[in-house]
Amino acid sequence: MTQRKRIALLSTGGTIASAPGTEGRAIAGALPGEQLLASTQLEGVIDVHVESVFQKASNSIAAPEWAHLAKRCRMLAEKGDIDGIVITHGTDTLEDTAYYLHSTLDTQSVPVVVTGSQRTPHAMGSDAFSNLRQALELAANDKARSLGVLVSFNQSVYSAGFVRKVSSYQLNGFDAPGLGPVGLLDNGEFHLLQWPARQALLPVPDQLVRVDILPVYGGADRSTAESLVRSGCQGLVIDGLGRGQVPPSWVSVIENAIQDGLVVAVCSSTLHGAVHESYDYPGALHDLVLAGAVSVSHVSARKARIRLALSLSAFGAQLDAIRSAFEWRSPFP
Repeated sequence: MTQRKRIALLSTGGTIASAPGTEGRAIAGALPGEQLLASTQLEGVIDVHVESVFQKASNSIAAPEWAHLAKRCRMLAEKGDIDGIVITHGTDTLEDTAYYLHSTLDTQSVPVVVTGSQRTPHAMGSDAFSNLRQALELAANDKARSLGVLVSFNQSVYSAGFVRKVSSYQLNGFDAPGLGPVGLLDNGEFHLLQWPARQALLPVPDQLVRVDILPVYGGADRSTAESLVRSGCQGLVIDGLGRGQVPPSWVSVIENAIQDGLVVAVCSSTLHGAVHESYDYPGALHDLVLAGAVSVSHVSARKARIRLALSLSAFGAQLDAIRSAFEWRSPFP
């Protein structure tokens, strides 16, 4: 007789754990994990230990909660008595939490899967219980090991390195634009289709340094950049246009900020594609790299912010180490 897999379910709140409020709006995080588990119909199939870690809407989850989850996952994995970990989470910041864990957790022996739902458990056609069931089945599958942290949603499996929320309400709420899922879930089976590239793991700091995001848009005023670089952040991610461009009037502001010790990373606000020093005109990426900015490819500004903060916490302002932390590596030795 095959021994049942043992999964730790860490509940953090969000839409998937919402209950109806008195005025018709949902109260996020009101349901404990045990109540969610009871509707998955997995009793006797998978042994699940539930911990209600937080009961929050995901707009309240940030660096302290990320560090707590990372440390708890590590402790559970090191005990050696579980086969996988599932984290339920609100969808608004699910990709942020998943990427933090992806940047700090080794999943070679214990898969870590993050899931949520677009509809509350009490809504018609809710995806809450099906998403949870599929995430538990994925975490119990040996093929989910060594892929990094995974996001399971609507029968699709994504690498936390590339996943993004792409719809505010539809059931296919997540995707990896330009890349697609690493695999699919079908009647309890995990069909692994591609191995995701990875970035080096980084330590979990006691306190994450402050890194802000500076969005770029047509007509953005110089004062927008000036106000943020003077605000006291230790790192700055510029969510650049196209290949990593900024308005011409911003260049001197960024140059001066870098000279004063601010660490600046530049990514693209497009859904996919690398930044590149393709152009020779004022405000092109080449100007920023020449001034000492770090160019970042294949992550959103939200992810770049997390990784820059982790890198600064680990390495200080050592730019070579920070650049190396953003490099993508083959999943194979």
